Amino acid sequence: MKILYIIILLFSCVTAKPQQEIPPINIKANEIFEIKTIDMQNTKGIYYKIHIALPKHNKDNSVLYTLDGNAFFPILLNLIALNKKDFTKLPIIVGIGHNTHLAFDRALRTKDYLPPLEESLQSEFSGGGGANEFLDFITQKLQPFIYKQFGTPQKELLLGHSFGGLFVLYAIINKNISFTHYIIGSPSLWWGYGRFVKEGLVNLKNINAKIILTQGSLEAHKLVKHPTKANNITKSDSTPTTKEVLELLQLNSTNPNNIRFIEFENESHGSSIPKTLILGIKILEE
Repeated sequence: MKILYIIILLFSCVTAKPQQEIPPINIKANEIFEIKTIDMQNTKGIYYKIHIALPKHNKDNSVLYTLDGNAFFPILLNLIALNKKDFTKLPIIVGIGHNTHLAFDRALRTKDYLPPLEESLQSEFSGGGGANEFLDFITQKLQPFIYKQFGTPQKELLLGHSFGGLFVLYAIINKNISFTHYIIGSPSLWWGYGRFVKEGLVNLKNINAKIILTQGSLEAHKLVKHPTKANNITKSDSTPTTKEVLELLQLNSTNPNNIRFIEFENESHGSSIPKTLILGIKILEE
């Protein structure tokens, strides 16, 4: 019950800041997975917490990488432990976390998950710019490490939510062959007015991956714009909608049927997170 309470507390409200307590891992998860955490450096010597769960039985030849690993890794393992019978096979689960005691370090995730913007927007949207370096860390350091430890997987999924969802879009635009599957959870399309998303997807061709874009129904019809600048946005600065992103992804895919949108009924921006995480396991079972 404590685990469920913490999950609900972390994501109970779309407008509230998430709680910073890292949820404990349910003891039952240790019966299903071999679990460990290692420290890994990027090329500039910055450390990340890499959380790894290796299934003890019914292992699938796949890997699920989730951003916000300090929080999402234990949440996903706890959800699996509480609903074990719902899964026939399980992937290796890799949580990519920041080197902090916080569930979500706002400054670090802003820097790593958000791309550089044109100079005219940098004062308005501050704190980002490290997405390319972070993507290189994942594809050039973390993935090869996982391959060396566990073998080359048949399927690999990258999952992110909110700022993390925007990073997944950035990864698709810049290195879409690095993963076979992507989940874009409630992306923060207001960042930089979504200009890099529009420009990147328009110019991107031959996407050959399975992609799911998710959103809670309680956030789907809201006007999602820069929260402090909404009243000053001109028509030319309007952000892309999830529908527009979906259409661009389908238009530029080698198989539009591989690009799907899933709306979680009666879920908000935050409360949709557990369902997004479980969806990652389900798609890799397909």
